[in-house]
Amino acid sequence: MGDTASIEVMVTEEMLVDLGGRRIHPLYATAWMVRHMEEAGRMLVEPHLRPGEDATGYAISVAHERPARVADRLTVTATVTRVDETETEADVEVAGPQGRVGRGALVQRYIPAGRFDEE
Repeated sequence: MGDTASIEVMVTEEMLVDLGGRRIHPLYATAWMVRHMEEAGRMLVEPHLRPGEDATGYAISVAHERPARVADRLTVTATVTRVDETETEADVEVAGPQGRVGRGALVQRYIPAGRFDEE
């Protein structure tokens, strides 16, 4: 408990709010925040997977609290809050130059390696 994993991200044009092929806001999109939270969570879990075991996202909750703009550097940190035989739960925070951009929680469930490979 309490293990952490972080990734560093710089907001790019690709990460801005585009919906239906239209630029809605020139700001970091919540969809990208979710992706980056998942990536930090994966980095947290991977070192602890046993042989023949993998993990998959099961649940995520996100609050997007502050905007981030192109070229802002963000740190996404996942911190373990609970572990059992079937899953790991973590709190996740996204911090930017103006403070906390977002926060959330995610759950990754353990699965047999290769479970979703194509046949």
